[in-house]
Amino acid sequence: MKRTEFFRLRFWHRWLGLVAILPLITAALSGTLLVYKKPLIRLLVTHNAELPANFSQRNLLTQIDHIELILAERGAVRAKAPNKREPYWTITSADEQHLLLAVNDLTPYRSNLWLLDAFSFVHHLHTKLLLEKTGQRILLISGIFAIVLLISGVVLWWPGRKGFRWKFVKPWPFKLRSVLQLHRHSGIVVFPVVLIIALTGSIMLWQKLVNPLLNPIAMQQVDKGRKTTPVPTSASRALTAAQQQIPDGKLTYIRFPNDKNDFYRFRFRLPNEWHSNGRTSVNVYARSNRIEVTPRSDAVPWQYNLINQLYPLHSGYGLNGLYQLLILLGGISLAWLGFTGLVSYGRQKMR
Repeated sequence: MKRTEFFRLRFWHRWLGLVAILPLITAALSGTLLVYKKPLIRLLVTHNAELPANFSQRNLLTQIDHIELILAERGAVRAKAPNKREPYWTITSADEQHLLLAVNDLTPYRSNLWLLDAFSFVHHLHTKLLLEKTGQRILLISGIFAIVLLISGVVLWWPGRKGFRWKFVKPWPFKLRSVLQLHRHSGIVVFPVVLIIALTGSIMLWQKLVNPLLNPIAMQQVDKGRKTTPVPTSASRALTAAQQQIPDGKLTYIRFPNDKNDFYRFRFRLPNEWHSNGRTSVNVYARSNRIEVTPRSDAVPWQYNLINQLYPLHSGYGLNGLYQLLILLGGISLAWLGFTGLVSYGRQKMR
């Protein structure tokens, strides 16, 4: 790289970092808090609840009609079925407030509910910066800047790669005169994980705000010649009809009929699926003998399967503990890179 090109790249690296630093640090720290959201809720709110050993899809059938009544009473929009990592029902209202219900008797958990409110706030901060669509746009632009910063940072580091020292990767002892070295050396070590976080987050926001990278695969109506459950008159019958379509799937989310939609939507997680909530859905219409099914997530083209992995790769949910730890360290590292970059810039301006 020519000397003028090097200085030009460093100029843009510095100024893009200054523009994006605040939303990136905010997203990094809030995302770090969310990585272990489920274990903390299980420890402090549901008191280390465990899913009963004999709990099965049959148990869901006996409880889902009661769950529908609870949703109607509270004006809620969806319910999440219990699983091993979340051994409780989760009821979510239109304003994203959560109610957790014990599996055995569907009684609400009452202790440490401040934690649910805190995580709801942190999630809103992480995904929208508390600014709704405007916040999402800021995060998308900042995420794209983060990708450019990571790649340009590697290019700027490369000429001096032989001077790499592990002592500059650890943040202690923190010395101002070494802050630029801390920024450079730690950045090259965490580059792969932070790049995955920034790239997956940016793609998910692009899908929502700009345009899906792939056209959605249309739901397919079940052939009426096949044996299906009669017209559903209750949530349990609708669930029975849905389970016939995905017999090896585990129920994750349920959306019930409302003023806008007259169908039940059931979402299933297939065996060995990375996505903790699954990506296969069944619509069962409440007023007609009609069932629609999305293509199974294990049978879609590889491009769609790759898009389906964005959320677990970004959050660590549904993946093993080692990857989840890497995501935690990646979030902390992103905030650290922003902090050290800002301090380094400040020292240069003070000279």
